[in-house]
Amino acid sequence: MNTSRSNHKLIRLSHILSETTPSYGNRDSFRVRKASSISNGASANTSRWEFTNNHIGTHVDAPSHFDPQGLATSDIDTSNWFFNSVMLVDMPCSGARLINVDDLKNFDISSDVEMLLIRTSFENYRHQPRYHNDNPGLDAELAPYFRDNFPSLRCVGFDFISVTSWKYRTEGRVSHKAFLYAERDQHPIMPIEDMALNAIDGNIEWVVVAPLIVENGNGGPVTVFAKIEE
Repeated sequence: MNTSRSNHKLIRLSHILSETTPSYGNRDSFRVRKASSISNGASANTSRWEFTNNHIGTHVDAPSHFDPQGLATSDIDTSNWFFNSVMLVDMPCSGARLINVDDLKNFDISSDVEMLLIRTSFENYRHQPRYHNDNPGLDAELAPYFRDNFPSLRCVGFDFISVTSWKYRTEGRVSHKAFLYAERDQHPIMPIEDMALNAIDGNIEWVVVAPLIVENGNGGPVTVFAKIEE
C-alpha cells in the first residue's frame, strides 16, 4: 500500500462515537462514564464505555448478524479489511425509499470494485429525527445483482443509519439476509452503516476499515480511513 503524501490526503470516513450518536429507530445509546480521574486523585484517567447495542455509530455488519452459520467479526481474515478498488456513487436522497438495481445501473461501476460507497447526503440530517425514522435503505435485489456483476465486491458502505429503512422494516430484514447470507459457493457482502462520506472530494485510492474485534462478534464499531487523490 503506497502511503506517499504527495498529491493526496488521508481522511476519516467514520463518525466519532459520542453520547449524541443516533441509533436505528432511536432505540439505543452510547454512554461515557468516568472510571478514574487524575483530578480526583487517581493515577490515570480511565473511562467506562456503555453500549446498549453493538450496532451503533459507524459500524459493520458481520455475516453472523443475520446468518447463524456466518463468520463473526473475529473470524474474518485481516486482508478483507483492505480495499484497493473503491468507487463512490452520488445518489441524493432526503427520505425513506429503497435504493434498487435500476438506481445503480445509472452508474459506470468498475467490474473489479471491492468496496462501493453510496453517498446520499442523508448524513446532513444525522442529528434530526428523520435520520433514524425516515431513512433510505437497500433493496434485497441489490445483493444478487452485485454478486452477478461485481464478483470482487466485499463491502457496501453508505451515509444513512441502516440497510433497513425504518419505514420498510420487513423488507429490510430480507435485505440484511440477502447481503449477509450467501450460498456456500458465494460470499457475503458486508454493509458499513452510518458512514461519514461528505468529506470525499476526489478519487479514492484505497480504504482501510479497522473494526473493534470482539470474540464471536456479529459486527460493531469501525474506524475507516481513505486515501483521496487531490
